[in-house]
Amino acid sequence: MSAPLAEWDSSLFSDLQHLLGRVVTQPTTSTLRKLYGKLEEAQPWLLNLTQLPGPNDADKQYIEKRSDPLQLPSGTSIHITGDILNTTNTISNALSLSQLLSAVLALQAEEQRFQYPSRSPPEVAVYLLHRWETDMLDFLRELLRTILSPDAEIGGAFEQLKDWVLGLLNTRVSLGQGKGEGALVDQIMVQLDSIQSKIDGLLRSGATGGANYDLLRFRVEALRAEQNKMSSILSVISEGGHLGRGQVVRIVKWLKKCDRADGLTAVVVSALFAAWKPLEVMDASDPRYDVAEDWCHDIKFLKIVSSLTIQDQWSLSKLRETIKIAWSLFYLSCLRHDPSVVQTGIDAHQMEQFLFEAVNGESFQFTHDLVLTIRRERGLEEPDDVKEANLDALVKVAISSDPSNDNFLFEQLRDLVDLLAGRKQFLRTLRNKEEDSAVRRPQSTPPPTNYQAFLSLMAIIYKSLPPDSAEDLWDNSTFLATVLDTRGGFPGPAFWDMLAAISTGPSCSSKSYEKMKDTRLPWTALFKFYQHYIDIMPHIFEPIKTTRNTSLDPMPHDEAQICDGWTKVLTTVVKWSPAARGALLQAKPHPIQTLFDFLNCENLPLELKATVLGAVTAFCRRTGDPIDDDVLTKAVEFYEKITFRDPGLDTRQLDAAKIPPPVGWLVKMEYSEQDASSYPLSRAYVDFLTALLPDPSISDSSTPSRSRLSNTLRRGTFYTLDGILLSLKIRRYARDSERWEVIDSLSAFFEKALLSFNMGELLNQANSRAIGQIASTLAEEPGFIVLLRLLSDANVFAVFASVLDNASATPSPRPSIVNDVLLRMLRIYHRVHDIQLVFVDVLLLTLADPTRNPTNPFRRPYGLQSLDNHLLAHLSNINAIALSVGDDDSAISYISVKIIAALAQSPVFSRSDVFRGEYTSSVNRLAGIIDASDDSIRIAQGFCRRLEAEDSDVEDIAALEDTALRGDIKTLNSLPFIIRSNILDMLVEGTTGDVTSPNLAHFLLGYDFRHRDFALQDGESCLHVILRQLCENAELGGAVGETIIEVHPLLAAKSAELIYQLFSHPLTGKSTLSYTMSVTGFSARQLASFPRICPENPQPSGLVKSFDEEIPTTSETLIAYLDYQRWILSAAALETFTYDGHGASANHIAQTLFRGVTEEEDLEDDELVAQNPALIIDALSAIDVQWIEDNKDENRNLEFYGSFDFDQYKRVDADWWDLEGLTGSLKAFRRQLERQGAVTGGSAKSMAAEAEYIVKRLASTNRETDISIAKGNFLTAWNEMLQVSLAMLFKNVAEEQQEIVLFDLIDAILLRLEGDLAPGVLDLLCESILVTMTTLINILVEFEGVNLPIDRLSATLTRIIDAAVKPGSTETARGNLYASITQYLQLVNNPSSNIPDDRSVISNESLIGLSTSTLQKATLAVFAARKERLLPILCRDAMDDREVWKTECFALMNGIISICPNERDRHILSPLISNGYLPLFVRSIKEREMSLQECLSPEHENLHAYWVFEAKIAFLMALASTRKGAEELLDAGLFEVFATCGFINTQIGEEVIDETAATEIVARQHRVLVCSLQLLTRVLSSLHRSARSGAGHALSFLNAHRETILGLLRDTQQNITSANIQETRLIVSIFHMVIHKVPAEDLHSPTGFGAFHLATLATAARYLDRDSWVEEVESPLEGEILLLNQVFLSYLTAATTGLKGGQGYPVLVTGAQRSNGATSKYIASAPSLQMAINFLSDLAENVQEVSNQYETILDRIQDGGELEDEDVQQLRTPDMLGDESLSEDAIKAAFVIKSQTMFNMIESLLLLIWRHLLFYANDARGHIEPVRPNNLSASLGSFISSQAQMEASRSGAGTIRMLERVSASLKGTLIRLDDMEINLELRRLATSTSTSKGNGAYHDMLVRRLKELVAGLLGTDANSNMEED
Repeated sequence: MSAPLAEWDSSLFSDLQHLLGRVVTQPTTSTLRKLYGKLEEAQPWLLNLTQLPGPNDADKQYIEKRSDPLQLPSGTSIHITGDILNTTNTISNALSLSQLLSAVLALQAEEQRFQYPSRSPPEVAVYLLHRWETDMLDFLRELLRTILSPDAEIGGAFEQLKDWVLGLLNTRVSLGQGKGEGALVDQIMVQLDSIQSKIDGLLRSGATGGANYDLLRFRVEALRAEQNKMSSILSVISEGGHLGRGQVVRIVKWLKKCDRADGLTAVVVSALFAAWKPLEVMDASDPRYDVAEDWCHDIKFLKIVSSLTIQDQWSLSKLRETIKIAWSLFYLSCLRHDPSVVQTGIDAHQMEQFLFEAVNGESFQFTHDLVLTIRRERGLEEPDDVKEANLDALVKVAISSDPSNDNFLFEQLRDLVDLLAGRKQFLRTLRNKEEDSAVRRPQSTPPPTNYQAFLSLMAIIYKSLPPDSAEDLWDNSTFLATVLDTRGGFPGPAFWDMLAAISTGPSCSSKSYEKMKDTRLPWTALFKFYQHYIDIMPHIFEPIKTTRNTSLDPMPHDEAQICDGWTKVLTTVVKWSPAARGALLQAKPHPIQTLFDFLNCENLPLELKATVLGAVTAFCRRTGDPIDDDVLTKAVEFYEKITFRDPGLDTRQLDAAKIPPPVGWLVKMEYSEQDASSYPLSRAYVDFLTALLPDPSISDSSTPSRSRLSNTLRRGTFYTLDGILLSLKIRRYARDSERWEVIDSLSAFFEKALLSFNMGELLNQANSRAIGQIASTLAEEPGFIVLLRLLSDANVFAVFASVLDNASATPSPRPSIVNDVLLRMLRIYHRVHDIQLVFVDVLLLTLADPTRNPTNPFRRPYGLQSLDNHLLAHLSNINAIALSVGDDDSAISYISVKIIAALAQSPVFSRSDVFRGEYTSSVNRLAGIIDASDDSIRIAQGFCRRLEAEDSDVEDIAALEDTALRGDIKTLNSLPFIIRSNILDMLVEGTTGDVTSPNLAHFLLGYDFRHRDFALQDGESCLHVILRQLCENAELGGAVGETIIEVHPLLAAKSAELIYQLFSHPLTGKSTLSYTMSVTGFSARQLASFPRICPENPQPSGLVKSFDEEIPTTSETLIAYLDYQRWILSAAALETFTYDGHGASANHIAQTLFRGVTEEEDLEDDELVAQNPALIIDALSAIDVQWIEDNKDENRNLEFYGSFDFDQYKRVDADWWDLEGLTGSLKAFRRQLERQGAVTGGSAKSMAAEAEYIVKRLASTNRETDISIAKGNFLTAWNEMLQVSLAMLFKNVAEEQQEIVLFDLIDAILLRLEGDLAPGVLDLLCESILVTMTTLINILVEFEGVNLPIDRLSATLTRIIDAAVKPGSTETARGNLYASITQYLQLVNNPSSNIPDDRSVISNESLIGLSTSTLQKATLAVFAARKERLLPILCRDAMDDREVWKTECFALMNGIISICPNERDRHILSPLISNGYLPLFVRSIKEREMSLQECLSPEHENLHAYWVFEAKIAFLMALASTRKGAEELLDAGLFEVFATCGFINTQIGEEVIDETAATEIVARQHRVLVCSLQLLTRVLSSLHRSARSGAGHALSFLNAHRETILGLLRDTQQNITSANIQETRLIVSIFHMVIHKVPAEDLHSPTGFGAFHLATLATAARYLDRDSWVEEVESPLEGEILLLNQVFLSYLTAATTGLKGGQGYPVLVTGAQRSNGATSKYIASAPSLQMAINFLSDLAENVQEVSNQYETILDRIQDGGELEDEDVQQLRTPDMLGDESLSEDAIKAAFVIKSQTMFNMIESLLLLIWRHLLFYANDARGHIEPVRPNNLSASLGSFISSQAQMEASRSGAGTIRMLERVSASLKGTLIRLDDMEINLELRRLATSTSTSKGNGAYHDMLVRRLKELVAGLLGTDANSNMEED
């Protein structure tokens, strides 16, 4: 089957590996379907493996002459020309590949070049190709293991997969040119040779170094890895029973020609061993059984293989002998199973002979050497230094083996040796022959050692296997009878090695102990052996002198070997078997004493002493047995006895220099080891000290020997630091590996010392009084010394730093011992960093405090500094740690991540620093160090690789992390997941909102520090990995498979949180949003695949219950699910807000949120297309879920901890408990009771159980609280998304769908309100109702009251009111609901209940009721039905002390009033009056005066009181719009309250300097005054006009604020501002409505109303004279001045009602001297008659202009044209339309109102002028008969012609002349009024709504009367003269 070369994809098999892992862990239909699809795509490649097509002319021409572009799997199309073509040819020539495949490789190499910096495209292609081949082989191996493994459980959906795999194995393809065809196994065997040829060619070619050498080494390493993986695949096929006869023959023939005995050969041999299992040792269910049974009947096959293995010559004869053993055993099994096998010509006896021939052919030795080579490669054995020195580095890579194959290899070898060990007489025969030969042969010829070789082989094999692997061997009587028979003397070293190897493990060690007791080598014999030499040999140190005779001869070598081997067996048994240890410790004398005495002997080999000390160490290991303390006590006693001259000396307070040095064996050890350049005893000594340290996981109980143990450890620690650690560099080593062995022992000691150094009691509040004693005890521990020296001695730290650098720099694969050292050093660093703060700031300060440590105050070392500062002097450590994150060892990677995360938060490394030559400005220190290093790219790739690692979820991460940091980290197999979690935690911590500058997290996420906009760099980064994981299977059409939230909920939540933080941060927001939206479509895809159901958990701890289902899961999964939803919604909302709803994904997001997503992909024919509901509604169901925990304990009374203070461990703001601190305090409380004797031993367990119950219950409470908090956070994010989407995205929803979605959304929210909700959740939901209702109303308002869904609206209103009055609702929730109702009321037809305040003095008719709409009726019905419940709650909220929601309360009451078309409908407000709330509202104006005045001052905290005041006044004004409402307010004392309010008089203080602030304060002060005056004006205008019952109250108000009002009037004369004009208009309006109550004499009284009157006249004189202000004001103010003048005219008219009777006082002056001395009637500053006439003339002109403008605009509108800019500008003035829409009706209404105003003013002016002309005319006549108004011309004519004119001219000549001038001026104005050509419609509308009666008749009458009066004054005929003029 030919492979599709053009479709070659470098990521194909990495994707398949991921899919396979998903199928195995969580199989689903969609995942299986995707896997099968990918498998079909991969099948051609799998069949050909690494056999790729070579160069050929057809492909060359196809590439070079191809006109259309080449299509890549990623969708990219590229023409193969120019550099790409040159790269293609280079790749083809270098790798011998087809030009077509080379072209595809070249293109993908260009795409992936960012992953391989400083590499050319051909080099990148090499990396890609080999990575692809490695991924392919890895996938194939895992696939076969999953399907073909004997213990694999395949069923159900996997049957189809198994059929596919079997088809793959049996498909025959070409094996290459001239090699025929074959199946997969044949392909493997052929390609093993093919790859070997390539390796040999590369080795011969060599490289010059540098990059070329690196590439060459990579190729050799990759090719060798491919060979090893193929051999692994072969072993899986063989073990699965799928090797055919021909394939077995091919393998044997391959081995026959093999000339290399390496790990690859060993695995191939093991594959044959697995296939040739004897039938009797296999179970009938084993798939190999049937195959082997079939082979038994195939004589031809048996003949061929027998011939190949027995007769043929092999390249490696010893390899043939090894194969011959396995074949012989299989053949003999076949012969026993089927006697007809003898037809091959070989009987059982002959085959037995062949078996012994194979043994004699040194097959055991050959296999032993093969295993030894592999173990040396793993670092498990001492290396062969000579061989290592002569081995080239490339050759070493070329012959390397794969550690993943070791288990299979050793298992097969174990099965082989177990078969031989169980054969009757086989081992006995070998042993007898060996013993006989040793007796007969001369000494010059060494005897054959096949038996010893077999024991050595067995030893090395079982050393390579897990503990207890030899359990069956101890039950093999045949084996034991031979091996343990020691009648011939002491056995040799091989026996002891084998015995130690098979005694490993708890079970095997116990059996070994029991079996050895019954042999000739009992354990007592060993101790007698020791005692013998103790008695005869001199002792190094004799505490007591003795006279015994000693021998100076050293121990014989053979006896030393026996003692060494036997002691190792003892060590193994004691180490693994507690029972054996306990039994041996019962011996007399004490075994530890015997061992130490033996150690004290002279002339013993160092290795033997080290072994003996190792046995002591095994005895001293803590096992939790009660005898542990006694053992340690004895060990310390015996150790000190032979080590110190002063055993038992108290060294706790002595410095290192004052402690007496050791003597005896320890001193001699130094010299002996230095001479030998080997240090086994030093290692053993450090291991012994390590065993004495307490177990970090078990709290050390105080024992009587604690002080002596502490002394011993203290002395040993100083010796270890000064005598061993600091001398590491100056020591000579016979072999380099021993240096690592010494460091391994040291690192284990230091690690355990630091881990066991627990300062937790220092931080426990219960121990505060005893802190001095606790600190002193801690200072005695070895961990204290190690930590103090590490932080204060630069030389000590330098050693640690050097070890870390060297270990991390060791080429991979590292030897296991180096790996262990590196892991321990990293754990030491982390532990030091974790505890250094408490150590320095608590422990050392306590020790240095004389009051707490009076006996020996501590002196702080001069060089003491933190680990962070030490690392600044060893920056290579930081790079090494960061590089270790990407290490293949998960334990090393995990600790490295923890250290880097800790350093990232460190004050030392989180500060900014200057990197000269690297950055233009200072950057984060840690980020700069890593980014500027040469390894920065490798570091970033290591983090990425760890983020991509796939592993199953873990539940209790905290417990696992505690084990990883303080326990046995190697027992954990779930570290990849924890590493990913910690990396995400570090990235989240580094990108929080309070981060102000770039740090390590930004570097890892791929941001460019040097870029101006902090852009993302090209290439792979952690951000790309995270986005890829989040977007996997998340498409715009919905999820097409399992998304990350379903697979890894916790990681998904953290990833989503990270993305949101990147979106929201100023540093990263712009670039991240741009990338995710344009490249990945992140938000749209995440919302489209938004999870609707909480993921299940395979290990549930409870149930998540929703409306219709129950899901077994854990609380952590539920919290992660809610958090993930929260961050995704927040990110989408932020993206939408940032781009103002116009982003590339806006439409997709809108459709998902409001319309739902249709899933149409990946559906079978019989599956229905599912329609998901709108996400914004469906997501709300997340708050409905309920957590039900399994096995929740019931409440019970506390018996022991009833008096314990639990509150100190409770969070203040939530029901959440600090369990860690509480657990420690509960233990301390128990210990305190125990010390007091309150708790006996019998009740201690009950008390511990009660403490466990408390912690368990509170943990359950914490989980429930965490879930509630997660719900609240989610709902907050949902609310944000709702607000943003409704404001910015809702326009993308079809208009016909908008109303439906919003109603459904409101119904969904209201449904939740019907249940019992937490206050925070309730508040958010009510806020959401407000937002949604606002949007709905804005949409429905456009209907203009037509076709409204009245039933649904009224039902919604009913539910909202019910929710508002529901018991238990919060003020915030009700406030939002009130606002929602207020929004709703905008839809209801609103009659003109709010009379404009400036018109109140002009129009005071009762309200004109409008027709009530259907919606209005329904709304009134709803309010009427619920008024008794709603109004009292609403009023109480409005009276509450809190200010926040009062505004909404008053706004709602205002809205309710506004929908009442008449007084009758206002009964719904009856509770407001009947319950007495209205007087309270009125009085509250005074009561809240102080708060309001604070808002009017510069030092205000907030403006709540100001806003409430505005809303309250608006409500009271609406209430006052009817007579009854005004009377209620009058009765409530409204005027009296305002009369006492001081805020009317508030003035801005001089201390306000800021002009802007002063402007705002003044504006608020004016607004408060205006609101107050508007309310009072409204009340007065609504009262019955004939009575004006409120006028007296209003006069009281005016007098109370007399000076303020006069000041305002004076200020208005000087400063023409909008505020002054508005205030003056309102004040004059009040004057107008109360003047009828003012006595005439008070009008000119300076102390009475006269002051107001005179000030009003003075102000009117200012504004009626247009020439005096026209140049000072801007055009917008002219409209306001016009309205002000209207009010002035109304007031002046009201003030002159008595003039016609001659009783009043004029308000328009003449300027002429009056007669009769009546000067009191003259006013100094008032409008003049001439001013009034001029103003009348201006008004006439303005009316004409308005009419002309109206006609012009109306014509343009009717003609369909657009208005000119000048017209629009005129219409936009405040006195016209302002901001209203430019509709025809609105324009017409504006012109009508303006015209009406001016006509009213003209009428008022005409009336005033007429009154004053009459008054002054009569005044000038003196005592002559007054002028008669009914016949003005005749009266005046007679006046002029009479004799009295002479008298009048003497007294009133000036007045008469003035009247003549005024009349002459008025005459022209009246003519103009008659001649005005006003648009008839405009005039009709304006005059029909004016105050005049008869549609302008009053106006005409006034003009006619004035004409007559003027004619009379001028002495002419009214009609004729007017017409003439």
